[in-house]
Amino acid sequence: MAKTIDDYLKEITTLASDRDLSVRWYRDRVRDIVPKKMSESRIVSSIKSGESTTKPTYGTMNLYFYSPKHEETLPYYDIFPLVIPIKKYRDGFLGVNFHYLSVPLRLKLLEKLQPMTQEGRIIGWSKVARIRQIKPCVKRYLASHVESKFLKIEEEQMQLAAMMPVQRFRKERKELVWKESRGMIA
Repeated sequence: MAKTIDDYLKEITTLASDRDLSVRWYRDRVRDIVPKKMSESRIVSSIKSGESTTKPTYGTMNLYFYSPKHEETLPYYDIFPLVIPIKKYRDGFLGVNFHYLSVPLRLKLLEKLQPMTQEGRIIGWSKVARIRQIKPCVKRYLASHVESKFLKIEEEQMQLAAMMPVQRFRKERKELVWKESRGMIA
């Protein structure tokens, strides 16, 4: 049976065995253990087999399958968003999608966001909005276009999840998306 995202996260966490290790150590383990490119069916299977919910879990990362409403007019989009939902709407939510940043910038953003969470919610949106790295990542998601359950990523595994190569951009290569995002935050 193929490993799921949750299996990879648990394997790397077990290797760390409660030691305080560097980000470089974790990044190297992700590179060693996780395939450079996971198939889309494997990602969907991970979402189905992990701790998934029908609604997003606010204040922590969620991974799911998404088909945007205006995909034909968007220059590019991510079909497997890795999102921390930050604001609920009647028809969906606003979220921070980490895939719009390269891995080092994802980790910097996550480091800045974690102290701003309390009881599963991001607090102080005015402070959060001032974080430079957040600008290209804030996206609006419609509930009617979510095509899977939400795989909840536990807080202690969010840094590892941010390093996983599961982004899937349509219409453009990830390198161009990341370059444009860097331009937005410069």
